[in-house]
Amino acid sequence: MHNITERANVPLLIPRQHEQDPSPSPCGQSGPSGPVLREHIDAMIDLHPGGLTWRRTFPGTLDQVPRARHFTRYLLADSDHRHDAELIAGELAANAVRHTASGRPKGTFIVELTRTTATTTIAVYDCGWGGVPRFGRLFGIDAECGRGLAIVAALADQFGYEGNEEIGHQVWARMVQPSG
Repeated sequence: MHNITERANVPLLIPRQHEQDPSPSPCGQSGPSGPVLREHIDAMIDLHPGGLTWRRTFPGTLDQVPRARHFTRYLLADSDHRHDAELIAGELAANAVRHTASGRPKGTFIVELTRTTATTTIAVYDCGWGGVPRFGRLFGIDAECGRGLAIVAALADQFGYEGNEEIGHQVWARMVQPSG
């Protein structure tokens, strides 16, 4: 089952690791935390057909949601979509833990990031046996919960899900790189 919906310049910096030397490189170029040219990043991504993909499995507890956000933020540190992607990963991870078997004892969820030169896709896999993602759901103005997928839909250019209760769901959101 496929369910897809569509909706209508920050300098790039690589975070410096604690043990790195902050002094400039011998060639006089920027040090480890200096700007990275978009062309260099795009060339690295283009080396791999289909882009680069990272996956990590997390225990199915709510205290792992911030770790899923950090995983996303770290891998997309140079991306224009890093903040939105981090929020999306957090919302999808929290939903997996709260609404599926991922949140049961010994449950897990998987965060997957796929990056091409044109798109960034965040997907969360759950263990199934829970609710089906409903992106268009209406909620009351005073509702205290139920807005997570609405936030995902507002931030993403495309979003959807695959799977079912028995095998689990892959809930995903895709953001298109701005041209420029």
